[in-house]
Amino acid sequence: MNEIRPSQPRTTNPPRFDDEIDLVDLALALWRRKWTVVVVALIFMVLAALYAFARGDGIKASSYASIYSLPKSVDENGNDHYIIGPSSVMELTERVFVPKSLKEDRQAKSSESWRELEIGLDHPKSTSLIVLETQATENEAKRVETLHESIIERIAGLVESEVDDLREKLDRRIEMLETRLANAESLAESLAQTDGDLADISLEISKVKADLLSAELEKSSLASGRLVELGQQRDLDEGVSGKLIVALGAILGLFAGLFAALMVNFIAAARERLHDELDAED
Repeated sequence: MNEIRPSQPRTTNPPRFDDEIDLVDLALALWRRKWTVVVVALIFMVLAALYAFARGDGIKASSYASIYSLPKSVDENGNDHYIIGPSSVMELTERVFVPKSLKEDRQAKSSESWRELEIGLDHPKSTSLIVLETQATENEAKRVETLHESIIERIAGLVESEVDDLREKLDRRIEMLETRLANAESLAESLAQTDGDLADISLEISKVKADLLSAELEKSSLASGRLVELGQQRDLDEGVSGKLIVALGAILGLFAGLFAALMVNFIAAARERLHDELDAED
């Protein structure tokens, strides 16, 4: 009688996977797909160059600034104060002077490429400065200078008018104080001749002299405003230059090309492996 032996399960070796990357094989794979790398890199470079050209990289914008300093005078306490407040000057400039100067600039336009310029106004804190700023190209520099000059002339006219008014007031005040002083001194002489009380009149003379000195000091401190600079050019930060954009596009394109080459090689290898497995099953 034949002995039946239980069948032993077949032992199969588990598949072995090699997780190591062979750099030589990787380099060969990239070399076989070198045209993929080149084409992708060129596409990125062309796109970057088109973007840089569309930005108008050849037209450099600059900021043109003009600065006007408002005058101050000294009051009776020796403190500086504005003859006309910066807030008033800023309001009038924005509401009246800038629109008038822009209208003149518009009427004087001389080319089809003319565009309306924008005027920025600023009064830095703790200063007596009024700042005009305009962004424009180098071809528009002369227009900006003329425009700023027109606005500043109007500001200077306003300031000069206020200075003249204050000077006239001080002249009248000084004339009045001089008359009071002359009358007080005349009265003091009369009292001295009659042995009268000079205490009150002496006090009055001292007060009038002090007021007269303050008025003369304030008048002597009067001055017109002054132009600090006109149309001073400052180049703006243009950000990334066109050449740098193209260079970055080339670098990005190179990495994208390498990735595309590896993906194409991976897909080809996967398809080949799949075909081999299907053939083995058949």
